[in-house]
Amino acid sequence: MEVFDIAIQLEQEGATFYEELAKNAPTEGFAAIFTMLAEDERKHESYFKALKKKNKPVTASTVIIEKAREIFQAFDPTEFDEERDQIPAYERAIEIEQKSIDLYQEQVAVSNDEDEKHVIKLIIEEEVRHKKVLQELLNLVIRPHRWVEDAEFGVREEY
Repeated sequence: MEVFDIAIQLEQEGATFYEELAKNAPTEGFAAIFTMLAEDERKHESYFKALKKKNKPVTASTVIIEKAREIFQAFDPTEFDEERDQIPAYERAIEIEQKSIDLYQEQVAVSNDEDEKHVIKLIIEEEVRHKKVLQELLNLVIRPHRWVEDAEFGVREEY
């Protein structure tokens, strides 16, 4: 299977995964983030399809960091339903993003086409942003479950 076919399949699977997470999201904010991630994955899919056909794809940077920041600032841990523990799914999403990053970095290293390298590097940057958003989302969700409030455990980071 050609690397662009693998990339297209990865992006399709990622989009489907995020769409499912959006349907089952515990809050509207989380649903919005997962919907944006799914849209970005569909956009990446179209970029790889264009690269496969040797067309130069049109690129536009993701705005997910800015939108997610607004959602994170409004996040209220008390409205997060502890019964619906989605932490493993969020951890899996981070793994998926890292898998994409690794594959695309390998492709940049072997590609001889400068336009192709440029587009793939832009996609890598977006995937890195996705991973950061997911990690922050995971941190927001994990802290109420795993945070220990006891002075004997030492200095903890602010959040």
